[in-house]
Amino acid sequence: MEKLKLLMIAVVLCFSSTSWAQSKVTGVVTDANDIPVPGANVIIKGTSKGTIADFDGNFEITASNGDVIAVSYVGYTTKEIAYAGQAKLSVKLEQSNTELDEVVIVGYGTVKRKDLTGSVASMDAESIEKTNKVDAISALQGQAPGVVVQRTNNKPGSGGFNIRIRGASTINDNETASQGGFTPGQNPLFIVDGIFVDDISFLNPADISRMDILKDASATAIYGSRGSNGVVLIETKRGKSGALRVDYSNYVGFKQAYHLPSVQDGPGYVEYLKDVVVGNQFASGNLNYRRGDVNLSNWLDAEEMQNVADGVSTDWVDLMLKKGFQTNHTVSLSGGTDKTVYSVGMGYTTDEGSLEGEDFTRYNVRGSLKSDLTKWLNLSVSNHITNAIQNEGSYEGFRSSYRLKPIGRPYNDDGSLRFFPTQKENQVTNPLFEADNITRETKYLQYIGDIALQVKPIEGLTLTTKFSPNIKYTRYGEYRGLYSKSVVGNPANRRAQVNNHNSVSYSWDNILNYKLESGVHAIDFTGVFSRYMQRSEGYYTQVRNFTTDEFTFYNLGAGLDIRDVSSSFEKSTLESYTARVNYSLMDKYLVTLTGRYDGASILAEGNKWAFFPSVAFAWKIMEEDFMKSQDILTNAKLRLSYGQTGNNGAGGGLVPLGSQSLLSSSATNLGDQATPSLYISNLANKDLKWERTSEINVGFDFAFLNNRINGSIDVYNRKNSDIIFRTGIPSVTGFPTILKNIGESTNKGIEVGLNSTNINTGDFKWTTNLNFAANKNTLDRLYGTNADIIFNRQGTNFIHRVGESIGSLYDYEYIGIWQLDEAAEAAVYGQRPGQVKVRDLNNDGSIDADNDRKVIGQVTPKWTGGITNTLNYKDFDFSFFVNISQGNKVKSNFHSNLSFPYDGDPSRLFNAYDVDYWTPTNPINSWYQPGNGGNYQDAIKYKDVSFVKVGYMTLGYKIPSTILDKLKISSLRLYATVQNPFVFTNYDGWDPEGAGRNSWGAAFMSRTFMTGLNLSF
Repeated sequence: MEKLKLLMIAVVLCFSSTSWAQSKVTGVVTDANDIPVPGANVIIKGTSKGTIADFDGNFEITASNGDVIAVSYVGYTTKEIAYAGQAKLSVKLEQSNTELDEVVIVGYGTVKRKDLTGSVASMDAESIEKTNKVDAISALQGQAPGVVVQRTNNKPGSGGFNIRIRGASTINDNETASQGGFTPGQNPLFIVDGIFVDDISFLNPADISRMDILKDASATAIYGSRGSNGVVLIETKRGKSGALRVDYSNYVGFKQAYHLPSVQDGPGYVEYLKDVVVGNQFASGNLNYRRGDVNLSNWLDAEEMQNVADGVSTDWVDLMLKKGFQTNHTVSLSGGTDKTVYSVGMGYTTDEGSLEGEDFTRYNVRGSLKSDLTKWLNLSVSNHITNAIQNEGSYEGFRSSYRLKPIGRPYNDDGSLRFFPTQKENQVTNPLFEADNITRETKYLQYIGDIALQVKPIEGLTLTTKFSPNIKYTRYGEYRGLYSKSVVGNPANRRAQVNNHNSVSYSWDNILNYKLESGVHAIDFTGVFSRYMQRSEGYYTQVRNFTTDEFTFYNLGAGLDIRDVSSSFEKSTLESYTARVNYSLMDKYLVTLTGRYDGASILAEGNKWAFFPSVAFAWKIMEEDFMKSQDILTNAKLRLSYGQTGNNGAGGGLVPLGSQSLLSSSATNLGDQATPSLYISNLANKDLKWERTSEINVGFDFAFLNNRINGSIDVYNRKNSDIIFRTGIPSVTGFPTILKNIGESTNKGIEVGLNSTNINTGDFKWTTNLNFAANKNTLDRLYGTNADIIFNRQGTNFIHRVGESIGSLYDYEYIGIWQLDEAAEAAVYGQRPGQVKVRDLNNDGSIDADNDRKVIGQVTPKWTGGITNTLNYKDFDFSFFVNISQGNKVKSNFHSNLSFPYDGDPSRLFNAYDVDYWTPTNPINSWYQPGNGGNYQDAIKYKDVSFVKVGYMTLGYKIPSTILDKLKISSLRLYATVQNPFVFTNYDGWDPEGAGRNSWGAAFMSRTFMTGLNLSF
């Protein structure tokens, strides 16, 4: 019994001594200039015990003798301290060379920026968060040299963007004016946490840790054909070892339409109507007719005349507009030990448009886990789930508000809405009906996941197998009610349609990586076997003639007229074998060799496989002895690369089975009977093969003045050959076109990225990030001797011409307006004074399409740029971003629709742009006479759409730690932001970015005012 008591006492003493050895340790974390480092991670190495430094860099942690305290923060070198009973620690972190030591994702691996051999641009979480965008692509706009992001749709949640990395390389027979010469099939490859996706609109930007853009063929070569248009690698936020960290961010605000072109008010419309009637007389040759000769009662009915007398002037645009609410809430939890880290997050976003019925709601859930199960086995899992609902509202409300006569009344005498604003108006209905009578709703549920097992059997060797599914279910439902513009009060025209689309894809990657260092030599080998499959199916039903609007599209069986029932199915696969070797000699001479062998099911038998090689060199000049003695440059690296990638034809319009002969169903009459039949709808081309892109890139990375100025310059030449395009063939074959490899194109350009610390006095810091890119695109060869392919899309004339940019604008050259004293000369060309004058290129006294049209511009910008300035003063910060696009033209849809087009009857005249136009008493050259534009009036509607947009302006304030410490909060920042506050452009339509798109279904450009906070504890 006595022995038992002694044993218990010994055990208690042991535990007591352990508790006595544990002590509370306080400390402060500062940088080299003794400035506190708030948010620094402080952990006991090998455990999950840890804390985060407060705003003044102070921390408190419990430690035992012999513990190692690790202190880390992004941009600083981690410092480890062996604890030996110190009561207070003073930890000074040394700033790492952020630019050079930054880890960049390069595809199936990472590399420090200082060891890059290819051309890669990056955007970190802080830069993404500053933009406060609803969609991730918007955050990228103007931020990276050589990356052009064009917004094609301003409706909330539209995902309407086209992205070009170093220009367009291929031709597409589906080019449209609404896309401004861009084709979505030429967008880059997006990879989210290793998962291939077609777009990234499902992502919550607040969840993104960084985006790396691979631009040259050497950087993209490891993705082979999939990287032919560039690659955007996205990494979402992951857990870090340390104590539980909770982050919450939100913003809330409202958006309003701006940059609205003015249209005629009531009195202005009356005078405009008179000028149209005069113009009609001029067009018929009566040059003596004047405004005073017009009898309004010939063109306006009694009601309209009374409205004019009453001074009615309805601003239809103002009636339709509203302020749209916008908010985002994101919360995330992360932490872990040195063996297992985790991160989970949830996000909610809502975004309303400037018209009633336009809104977008998105819910995001994500989670990731990475764990070292053993010393040689690692498991990582990530999941993203997005549920989103987009309501597009009416496609008519936008343009109807501009078309309607301002002398019409929106309401009846009893206050009810009036369907036709005037008795004579039967083209455009009252747009105020649209919100309650039109439903266009898209819902989707998307899951992307990733599970990877990594084995390290021996030192330096890593084997990884990774499976990444992407599953998306989409339902589009549309209903057009009784009082919508398309139904016009006729029950038989009520329409409901539902389109269900399901897609499943996966990539399965097996990766071998081996690293070996021996003396001055270092080798990093990566081998990949990859398989990608994409499968989609769709089901479409349209039904008309409903007896009620109550069901919308949820009861298709209630419709009496079944108009369309169809379905679709597509499947394609891609298999790839890849090898990459990174070799370093003395850490100053770097070589990267990459080869990828791709096989695509979409291409013709016998041409499915192709090999794409690349090689890149880099010379780290700073490592040379002769650079050690100078103190001007702190970084100098020269890069040279050459590589080839492929395009399997998707960018050019090729679809699964598109290279084969296909049968389609039809019907034919045999006697008096309709008999089902089949016909060949597509002609096979067994020689169809890969497009191939070859690119050479020369780059120089630099830094000087102790890294206060750093950046890069890249010059490239990209050659695209064997372009896949649908071209005409002899009619004797029975087919109009066939897909062939027919041409070559070139993109040449220069890209500059520059970062500078302009002022840094401790309390005040001013930094600038600048990027510039210029690209020249040229079509070098077409099939045979044919040097031109002329085509028209939505009223815009395009041309593929050797020596010019792909898809150049092709039309007559506008040179002015025919004046009264030029009547005789105008008559030679069959024209009248007041009409548009175009150039007679061959001076033969006539204007014809074959000899007098020319290339009048390009649809892609000649150069782009972006500038971000950030100023910090004590706890305050202010930043603003400017996006620049210069040198491109489009045929403006606004001017085509609202600058004097009408159906020839002045009594049904649309409202018009309030512009200074030609009249007999106002003989100017800026715009033609209403009602008398002439045969070549479209020539004046091609507009330069260059712009300078201020993307955002943000003012922030960090709450002092003296306040936060009492609340156990690590950091709290409050801010106010205005997005798109200003646009500077000569374009006088709605939005220069979407100037070419059809106004049907368009939306207003808007600015957003918001406030928000970033909270961590």
